[in-house]
Amino acid sequence: MSSVLPFLITGLVTGSLYALAGLGLVLTYRTSGVFNFGHGAIAAGGAFCFYTLHTTHGMPWPPAMVLTVAAFALIGGPLLELLTRSLGAAPAAIGVIVTVGLFLAVTGVLNQIYGATIRQADQFLPEDGPAVSGVVISYGQMITAGIALAGAVGLFLFLRTSRLGVAMRAVVDNPSLVGLTGQTPARVRRVAWMIGSGFASLSGILLAPVLGLDATLLTLLVVQAFGGCAIGLFKSLPMTYVGGLVVGVAAALATRFLTSFPLNQIPPAVPFLILMAVLLVVPVRMLPGTRTLPQPLASAARPLNPRMSAGLGIAGLVFLLLVPALVGSRLPVWIDAMSSVCLFGSLALLIWTSGQMSLCQITFAALGATTMAHLTGNGVPWVLALLLAGLFTVPIGAIIAIPAIRFSGIYLALVTFGFGIFMQYVVYPTSWMFGQDLSASAERMQVGPIEAQTNEKWHYYVALTVAVLTVAALVAVNRSRFGRLLRGLAESPTMLGTLGLDVNVTRLLLFCVSAFFAGVGGALMSSQYTVSATSFNPIQSLLLVAVLGICAIAGTRLILTTVLAAVFFSIVPGYATSFDAEAQTLVFGVLAVVAGLTIANRDRLSAWLRREAAERAPRVAHGPAAARGNWTPPWPSAARSSEERELVGGRRS
Repeated sequence: MSSVLPFLITGLVTGSLYALAGLGLVLTYRTSGVFNFGHGAIAAGGAFCFYTLHTTHGMPWPPAMVLTVAAFALIGGPLLELLTRSLGAAPAAIGVIVTVGLFLAVTGVLNQIYGATIRQADQFLPEDGPAVSGVVISYGQMITAGIALAGAVGLFLFLRTSRLGVAMRAVVDNPSLVGLTGQTPARVRRVAWMIGSGFASLSGILLAPVLGLDATLLTLLVVQAFGGCAIGLFKSLPMTYVGGLVVGVAAALATRFLTSFPLNQIPPAVPFLILMAVLLVVPVRMLPGTRTLPQPLASAARPLNPRMSAGLGIAGLVFLLLVPALVGSRLPVWIDAMSSVCLFGSLALLIWTSGQMSLCQITFAALGATTMAHLTGNGVPWVLALLLAGLFTVPIGAIIAIPAIRFSGIYLALVTFGFGIFMQYVVYPTSWMFGQDLSASAERMQVGPIEAQTNEKWHYYVALTVAVLTVAALVAVNRSRFGRLLRGLAESPTMLGTLGLDVNVTRLLLFCVSAFFAGVGGALMSSQYTVSATSFNPIQSLLLVAVLGICAIAGTRLILTTVLAAVFFSIVPGYATSFDAEAQTLVFGVLAVVAGLTIANRDRLSAWLRREAAERAPRVAHGPAAARGNWTPPWPSAARSSEERELVGGRRS
């Protein structure tokens, strides 16, 4: 017992902080309908602000803690409510893009201000205390657990006894009825975001002395609260608190008993294993938001003329063929862009065509990269190894399709993100993938006397060929019967089922195809340069989603967004040498937030601009079209409302 007690105590204390963060996350999700993937970034921001006040400027820890939590609650809460106000009715993919962008933006700001190196935060709580069975339980641990318990009890009483708390519990079910009681739904949501932001910052402050001040690490550690939220079924606050304790204790006990490799890699992934297990076992009807009909992210772009599409494609291909003669020493940047085309194409097929979401796409690329390295290292021909690297990821894609059969939206995003973190901690270090040195490198394609290991131009044309074949395959899939089924899957899975089509088989094939192309992209990466496990960490999956979301401003065309995303992700940083990883995280995060909000409010912006044009048209133009304000906004309009369609139809008739 004495050997287990220290781990049990540590697990309870850490679990209390997971519970505190989880309470705020569930509260904001239930009141706003938006699951905040940036919740952990708020915790990291609170930890760094407290460090600045307490360590840098010497402020005593009690007022520094109160000031930090109050600032995040009173300032950050209303800002987050304003930021996410339009996302509750938007497609789930837009909510994921915006909150992932928030995650990246806050992390990028912290890295820009404090640097990417880990800082050691002083332990400001007392470390002495009584001994139980020879194990010292510090007063700091007692205070930490007490703060978390007090926050949980206070929140429970507030929701049960106060008028505002009761309205907060009802606002998700029917905001209009809440308004009839005299409470404004926006005010209720604002208070919920204030409480959630305060809880997140407080959990970050208390976790920092144990983990150190690292923005990414703190963010991911608070993300482990997702496991506690899953035990609470994303709706029960008491069970979320219990779930946080269960997650903390389970992870601590795993550290005690799983000591041999590779089992010793499991403890950090325990919260995500719990998350995936709960979502795969619990009946779908018990999870909030699963009974509502999915909202497809239909393409907001007008179809291009076939001749124009063909002309643009030919012109682009001619330019790419001339790239080696134009770019000089920047050629490796363009080779990297070819692998990015495969990777973004696999993700765009999921999100834009079928309305599904994946936050583990970089994991598929890692599988392809390591498989390519193993095969070419054992003498397998390059082309065959490339195909096998893509095919090897197909069974893993089929595994991910299992939760996609049960649900979509944020729950599928959570499962895929948890799977990516599990792979990083448990499978990446094994000999099946990167091995103990956490790196991999594949041979390049060799034909006749040409030695591709030293010929960048030859390898560029090989990568270009693979990218062009990938684009051609995506176009063929999009125009085929399977592509029509995918678009129908995004619009109405129920309708496909009533027509006698197997929706589950369609989802299974979709994830298998997507995983194949992602694996091919990863295989190209390992042929270009030596890749490391850090290049395929789960944060990169979030970055991919953010960049693809930015490109949706131009519409959700499959090929256009794929190419634009590859340009932004690979070519722009390759030429802007000062645009390092920290700057990319910040800029891509901010742009993803802006792009997501623009897409979510596209109809409102279009209507506002039409009204402005109608008011100004008589002064700047002549004719019946100007007088009516028959004006088209500079971007493609989203689907019109039924009233607007009737109005347009009446004018045409």
